[in-house]
Amino acid sequence: MLRLMPGRYRLKLEEWHRYAGWKKPATFFRGALTLSLAAAVLAALTGNMLLAPLAFAGVFALFHGMLLLAVEKRTAFAERVLPDALQLMAANSRAGYIPSQAFLMSARDEFGPLSEAIRTAGKELVTGQNMEEALGTVTRSIHSDALEHTMQMIAEGIKSGGNFSSLLEETANDIRRTQILKKEMKANVMMYVIFIFFAGCLGGPILYSLSAFLITTISSIGANTNVPAVAMKTPFLKLGTVSVPMEFLQVFSLVAISITTIFSGLIIAMISTGRGRTGIKYMPIFFAIAMIVYFASGIMIQSMFGSMIPHA
Repeated sequence: MLRLMPGRYRLKLEEWHRYAGWKKPATFFRGALTLSLAAAVLAALTGNMLLAPLAFAGVFALFHGMLLLAVEKRTAFAERVLPDALQLMAANSRAGYIPSQAFLMSARDEFGPLSEAIRTAGKELVTGQNMEEALGTVTRSIHSDALEHTMQMIAEGIKSGGNFSSLLEETANDIRRTQILKKEMKANVMMYVIFIFFAGCLGGPILYSLSAFLITTISSIGANTNVPAVAMKTPFLKLGTVSVPMEFLQVFSLVAISITTIFSGLIIAMISTGRGRTGIKYMPIFFAIAMIVYFASGIMIQSMFGSMIPHA
């Protein structure tokens, strides 16, 4: 089934699976497509055909979001343990081991996916590959700009005649300092994160509920008000009724809230970690909170001010 999809999509899906450490892109695609179609059928059974394509796209995107989240989780772990791995390599090099042995002895299980990448680089060195090509293999299974930049710096430093162990140790210290700065920056932007969360998950849904109530109220008042014929003919006074289906308001509000929560998650991830894709993990939580707030505020507004709506 995956073979019927465009080539660029197949290659990208295979690449994401490699970075996530997953092995079966065809099985993933088949499961995502099956559950997306099932969600579309269930949405169509509700009688609202507009929800069917939205349900299909939402579930299909959710599966791919989970895949990207697995990639980001693997990347974040590799970047977190990278300084420790480099320092261990430096210690092995100072102990008298050649670079290939230093790599292989540093491939410890606690380094997770980075361990396998280091082991692969060490095997490449043993088979006679030069240092630059061996270091390039480290980023084949881990999608990390920081890791790629680090490997390039080490390769260029060795090519320029630098000491292997000193290069590794200095690079590890630089990465640690960068990680400390990122943590400090994350603490400084916490107020922006809180503001975006409140605006997207609390303020927005409440305003949509209030807007739906006001439009319904105005429509009911216009439909139940007898306007004199003379007033209707007055040039500077045009009166009429506002008629907006409640179903349309509901769908519009849900779509608007979905878009708001998606971008809220992306923005929070960007200002917190610098990688927008990490916001995928926030989206379902933000959406669930926004939906609860939207329906709860709608019930509260209706119970408090529902008596204001005139009935025919």
